Amino acid sequence: MSKPTAYRRTLLAAIGIGIWLAGPLRAATLNSGAVEFSVQPGGAAHFNLAQTPAGDYQAVAPISLQLLTQTGQTLWLSNTYASVQSSGAELRCVGTVRTPAGSVFEFADTYRPGPAPNTLALQRTVTVPQTAAADAGFLSRFSVAAATPEPLSQYEVFIPGLWYRENQNVPAHALAADLSEEYFICREDRMPLPLVMLRDKTRGTTLTLIHADPDGATTLADYTAQRVVDAGIQVASLGVFGQHNAAAAFCYPASEGERTYLLRRRPSAGWAERFHPVQAGVKHSYRLLINLSATPNFPQAMRSAWRLAFEQIHPPVARVDIAASYEASVQLIAHWSQTTRGASGVPFRLRLPGGELEDQEKINFQMGFVGQQIPLAYHLLRYGWLHTNEIIVRKGEAMMNFWATNSLTPEGLPRTWFNTWPKPHWRAQNTFLRVASDGLEGAVLATDAMAAAGRPHPEWLTFCRRFGDWLVSHQNPDGSWYREYQLDGTPANPGKQNTGHPIRFLVDLSKLTGHRQYLTAAVRAGDWCWTNQHLAFSYVGGTVDNPNVTDKEAGFLALNAFLALHDATGEARWLAAAAQAADFTETWAYCWNVPIPTDDPRVTYPRGASTTGFSLIACGQSGADLFLAGAPFYYYRLYLQTGDRHYAEMARQLLYDTRQSMDINGSLGYGSPGLCTEALSLAPPRGRGVNTWLPWLSYSMMEPVVRLEEAYGLMDAPLLNDRQRAEFLAKDKEFGRTRGLHSLPIQKSKN
Repeated sequence: MSKPTAYRRTLLAAIGIGIWLAGPLRAATLNSGAVEFSVQPGGAAHFNLAQTPAGDYQAVAPISLQLLTQTGQTLWLSNTYASVQSSGAELRCVGTVRTPAGSVFEFADTYRPGPAPNTLALQRTVTVPQTAAADAGFLSRFSVAAATPEPLSQYEVFIPGLWYRENQNVPAHALAADLSEEYFICREDRMPLPLVMLRDKTRGTTLTLIHADPDGATTLADYTAQRVVDAGIQVASLGVFGQHNAAAAFCYPASEGERTYLLRRRPSAGWAERFHPVQAGVKHSYRLLINLSATPNFPQAMRSAWRLAFEQIHPPVARVDIAASYEASVQLIAHWSQTTRGASGVPFRLRLPGGELEDQEKINFQMGFVGQQIPLAYHLLRYGWLHTNEIIVRKGEAMMNFWATNSLTPEGLPRTWFNTWPKPHWRAQNTFLRVASDGLEGAVLATDAMAAAGRPHPEWLTFCRRFGDWLVSHQNPDGSWYREYQLDGTPANPGKQNTGHPIRFLVDLSKLTGHRQYLTAAVRAGDWCWTNQHLAFSYVGGTVDNPNVTDKEAGFLALNAFLALHDATGEARWLAAAAQAADFTETWAYCWNVPIPTDDPRVTYPRGASTTGFSLIACGQSGADLFLAGAPFYYYRLYLQTGDRHYAEMARQLLYDTRQSMDINGSLGYGSPGLCTEALSLAPPRGRGVNTWLPWLSYSMMEPVVRLEEAYGLMDAPLLNDRQRAEFLAKDKEFGRTRGLHSLPIQKSKN
């Protein structure tokens, strides 16, 4: 006996074939630039990039959902559109999915030309007019793949802060570390902008999928790796699935797998499943952008995808008093600069929110990196001289004198970390190129500044030259240096990824002294970086504590190094390398506000404060910090040199948004002005962090503000008309090429 008709209809709909029984219908089309969208009721939805090989993509099952039953089973259900209506410059596509138990999900998808050429916008709303008691939760998915199947190995992938090209330099536990897996679906709150991009390595055809209006809201229930059904979870996920026919995918709400950091263990294999409840009135809607393009290489594809998302999503810059933020930072450093058992410096850590010493006895100082003692000494010297504050000048001199007098080993390699307890001593720690380069770059500036102020310190110049000479004599034949050295100068780590770190120091030292051997060494190192970093698109190991990992600090330091070489030589290739490094680095900066839950008592971030301006630290984690507060000056210089307004927009975003997290006037509840948090997570557990302040924070807040004021006469990064840009560019060239002995524009304050 045949099964009931209703059951047969439900079954056919559930497996996605029932609609074609009505017979073929004419396809409807919609165009955006060179992209044509074609959809036929009962058939596939096609996205075709005209006149491009392999430019045909499709959403075979354009409406798709994952169902969770009350018994804990999950199953995927999909269908095609039942009807398509054309109205002006949009197509409204409607379809239904019925579950075996009888729940009904109605999909209403409206496609329009997007905000940029070759881009379509999809507005989707899912309603649940009929529910069945057996059905507990659901998520919906939209995915696009090549019409002619292409394996994942054929693609270069970009997910900001998570996946670059073949993702070679990531920890073994990281999301997308093992590219033989089937699913790479990642929460969007781990992404500085919510997008996924696939570029065909052979043909250059590039598909980008963007969540155009991310909400990001979540609840405490979302902090677990367990399966969760919660209407309050508005955060989504994006990624790739399918080894043999790779698809870019968007899932809502944010299921994550087949790896997730929510497991709190390594390896991180497993799923953290998220569903909305199967109930009438549940909020389930979103807007996506689908872009197709042809790009000549991965860096260009990444840049275009990121900028498309940035233009649609990034908020207006925060309203922050930059001058007040600078003043608060200087006063915080000046207050804490002290002499302890013969060593002068700023304590390594303060506890938040009060801003007290974490340990009254265990005072220690690090030359650069997160300690930034010498660069902070320079800022005290500069500020004290400009404001006729001899107390602050003396503090800066004491800090600089300590390092110049005590840190060098007999052969000229600096020791970089000093403890004042239980008795004063140098830590038995190798010298990392990153830490030493940070410190000595500050020493060049301090030496220059005091000479310009009429109070020269020749012993500081000797300090700088001895490290410069050490670098020249220890440079490898290929122009590189090793990442880390023992104190006797023996290499301690064979990695060469940090070769670019001393370049700015050497360029400035050459200007300071007039000795060309330092510039020659910098250019040789730059040649190594050009091949192994720029051409290889490899920005790895920028930090001391995260070797061999793709991270933003490697990109930032490359930007600094390549700009220094462009200043010194005028060669156009260094500017191109700086721009690519900048393009990579900005993809780590959160350019959307990830809201902090209000129901979590363990949140350490000030409630109500926006989170834009934070940036992911490295692949393999979701920690975020304010490191890119130090980047605005470099992005603004790129704007002036290239005329690319996007760099000015990014400079402003990083200048203002990062400083909204600083307690400038007491409104954030920290113990004193100038304090801000060192790091937190914007993925669950969202808003929790280390709850400490480290000296590098104030350095990053001060450095670009001083540079902008010295070069252009203002603490801002404005967008300019052509005449104004020409005027600023003249100042920029003067600043870049004449910065050397006695050349810093130090003038006493008129106040």
